[in-house]
Amino acid sequence: MRAALTAFFAHHPMLAAALATAGCIALGDRSLVAGCLAAGVFGGLGICFGNWRRGLAWALCCILALGIFAWRNHRRDAAATGLLDQVRGLVEGRALADGKGDNGSWTTPVRLRGGAYDGTKVWWEGRGESPVAGSLVRARGNFRPLPVLRNPGEFDQGAWLRRIGVAAVFRSAWSNGQVETSRLAALGARVRLAFRHAVTAGLADDSQAAIVIRAVVIGDVQPDADELIADFRNSGTLHIFSVSGTHVAMVASILWVLLRVAGVPRRWAILALLPAIFGYTWLSGNSPPALRSAWMASVFLGAFVFRRRPDLLNSLGLVLFVMLLWDGNLLFQPGVQLSYGVVAAIALGTNWAERAFTWFAQPPLYLPTALLSRSQALWLKGRRYLAQSLTVSLAALVGSTPLTIYHFGLITPIALLANLILMPLVFVLLAAAMLAAALYPVAPKTACWVNRANAVVANACASSAHVMSAIPYGHFNLHSSNQPFLLVYSLDRGAAAACLATANDGAVLLDCGDSFGFKRRLMPSLRQLGVTPDSVILSHPDGQHLGGGAPVWAAFPIRQVLLPVARARSPSYLAWVNNAPKAGIHTLQAAATTALPLPDGACLEILYAPDPASTLTRADDRVAIYRLHWHSWKILFTSDAGTGAATKLLATGRDLAADVIIAGRHQSDVSLGDALLAKVHPAAIIASNAEFPVEERLPPQQAAFWRARGIRVFDQEQTGAVTLSVDAAGDLLVKGFVDHSTLRLQHR
Repeated sequence: MRAALTAFFAHHPMLAAALATAGCIALGDRSLVAGCLAAGVFGGLGICFGNWRRGLAWALCCILALGIFAWRNHRRDAAATGLLDQVRGLVEGRALADGKGDNGSWTTPVRLRGGAYDGTKVWWEGRGESPVAGSLVRARGNFRPLPVLRNPGEFDQGAWLRRIGVAAVFRSAWSNGQVETSRLAALGARVRLAFRHAVTAGLADDSQAAIVIRAVVIGDVQPDADELIADFRNSGTLHIFSVSGTHVAMVASILWVLLRVAGVPRRWAILALLPAIFGYTWLSGNSPPALRSAWMASVFLGAFVFRRRPDLLNSLGLVLFVMLLWDGNLLFQPGVQLSYGVVAAIALGTNWAERAFTWFAQPPLYLPTALLSRSQALWLKGRRYLAQSLTVSLAALVGSTPLTIYHFGLITPIALLANLILMPLVFVLLAAAMLAAALYPVAPKTACWVNRANAVVANACASSAHVMSAIPYGHFNLHSSNQPFLLVYSLDRGAAAACLATANDGAVLLDCGDSFGFKRRLMPSLRQLGVTPDSVILSHPDGQHLGGGAPVWAAFPIRQVLLPVARARSPSYLAWVNNAPKAGIHTLQAAATTALPLPDGACLEILYAPDPASTLTRADDRVAIYRLHWHSWKILFTSDAGTGAATKLLATGRDLAADVIIAGRHQSDVSLGDALLAKVHPAAIIASNAEFPVEERLPPQQAAFWRARGIRVFDQEQTGAVTLSVDAAGDLLVKGFVDHSTLRLQHR
């Protein structure tokens, strides 16, 4: 073993040095002392598997990269502390990417100019004209800390921003800022926009084909294309929606064939190919995996230019080492890990993987290849191509599976077959898109015809992914919980949602948040947790609780919905009333329902239902109040109910006792008055608390009053999401996601 490793490291010195450096940075991210100790350990291993020169080289590489990594992180954290101490003022910086957003609001990373924090990267939340990469932006506002992950399963934007070097969030004032764009920056933006338009010209902008083409060619994925994304994710082919080494290699192959057909000598073809590769990488947004592939291609193909024998693993190691020197935080991005890991797995595992398919690529026994008929030769060639494709796919699957389990909790064995079908389609799609982009400036009509033909290929990709994702046992979500739980989400601007989920008995949504929150937070969280709701319970016709209507049943197989009223003016609520039945969803009215059975043996009791026909009052005055009976525990959902609804509920004289209250905020009235609390006598209150608008803030004096009555308050500004579960002893556990605050109510 030692002799084999010594020989391997001798043949691939750059890969060995890069792996040692990566391990040192991974440990150094947790503790600088651990990183320094690791540098010594790797130096000792270098001596053990080589000589003192190799050990010294490994140790020096580790120390150098670790030092740069620690310096960059210290500089970012120091800048964050200083920026958060600043008062509101005029701030100026250079946009590093095109602004993204709508309705006059946009976000983009910006590098500050001037002042004590010149060169610091911040996340800019601006208003008015959207900038392009290279634009100078200027506005008044203040700095805020990076966002904290507030709900399980959702995208951790704060951690991502920290890894890309962002120190703080700059939020501009309500007035529009100033954007100055140079001619060069404007030209670059026009070129990128023209390329984006050219590859889908002649197609409806929101058609499935256009969405797939843009996602594959330039990595532009629409956030609301969740069903499509889910199909590709569950079939193990979502990587084709992110421009990576596969895309760069395919584009390079297309250009290489064209150059060789044109009779260009190999060395000159390579010299022409390299700038084209970097050009495509720039057009697609310069993602780290694409840049890795471009630089790796430069190193690998450059060996041919200088008449040297190329080595794939050494090329990979050199690019990885340079990347770690440039910014060690890139190592912690899932896309970067998958990009390097899959290439390494293919390079190292192909010889092993091809053993599984060697039998399929063998020629007929006792028949020389020269004597094969034309059909037999074609059949043999096809089998060899298939065996080679399966070999690469298997090696890539084995290499990527540990990372997909760690980052996404997903195993996709169907990916072995899905990639075999989709990769040729993606190659054709990319070739047609490149052709359309080349034709559009001189022959736009012809480019449109090419795109219409390419739409067939794009739809075939989507259909293939959909079929593969639906195959039983083709994918497994390891994040699925075996224990039932009630998750109360923490959303912005007074939006509310909760989910009662079980392992095998379905799940139900109790309100769905606002449209934006459902698409960007609630839906990704539920998918990540492996929860698929089939029922919806709505508390009142407020847009902050309806999820936009149609997006909810488009994302999940909703079978029934409980409506608090029959009529309302909200467009999202009208979608539930009028369009949900057309989608095959059974609708129930709260006023005509006494109780509703729920998963895990739970039961929802309708304590109060507003007048179903009245539309003259505001939404917060038309709140239905529910009580959940779950494993002998009672949980009261008051939502945004005010004094009016509470008074009518108390007038019924019903028993209102509950162990926990889940409460929102009425826009203009008092929520959870003294009389109602005395009747309910809760042990805990889970209270929403949004910074904006001011009506959604939980007054500190009200929370203090509740605590004075002996009630445990879970203020969601501090706790984030709150999870309720029942343990084996029957105790009710209430736990905050952000602050990890915990309450255990003993089983009675």
